[in-house]
Amino acid sequence: MRRACRGEHRAWEAIVDRHLPVVNAVARSYHLSAPDREDAVQTVWLTLNQHLPRLRSPELLRAWLRRVTRDVCGRQRRQSARLRPVDPQSLLQDVSAGDPSPESAYLHKEEHDELRRAIRRLTDPGERRAALLYLDGATDGSCDPDGPRSADDREGPGTTTNQRRRMLRRLRRLLEEPT
Repeated sequence: MRRACRGEHRAWEAIVDRHLPVVNAVARSYHLSAPDREDAVQTVWLTLNQHLPRLRSPELLRAWLRRVTRDVCGRQRRQSARLRPVDPQSLLQDVSAGDPSPESAYLHKEEHDELRRAIRRLTDPGERRAALLYLDGATDGSCDPDGPRSADDREGPGTTTNQRRRMLRRLRRLLEEPT
């Protein structure tokens, strides 16, 4: 240890060669990823290099290295847990699965309001009622030509598939007309 403190390269290599298996064993016991484990082991040797002049008992070096390795690996594990890599594609899926953005919510509301205005312009009260039932049942904003499907089929009495299709065609024409 004294020779390593004086800067003798071979003395430092002898210390590393003698104690590297212990340091590696302690680091492996923390089940860190290979790069994190290598970083921890390098930090241990850097710490030893900084503290070597202050260490007085060569016989306690092995115990000191074990303690420092446990401390460094514990810090490395905590840091790795905070800095867990995330796949950018999973972030996009999380955003799309969550609440809509304010812009898309506003656009959806505008489309919904425009559709309600077109429904009010329908002349037949039965068509108007069927269109409102359809609009209230279409929660996802889709335009299924057969209308929404649910337990009660969301149909008014006497509304057939062809009547719904005609009503939707009229609504499309009303929506395409300039107001």
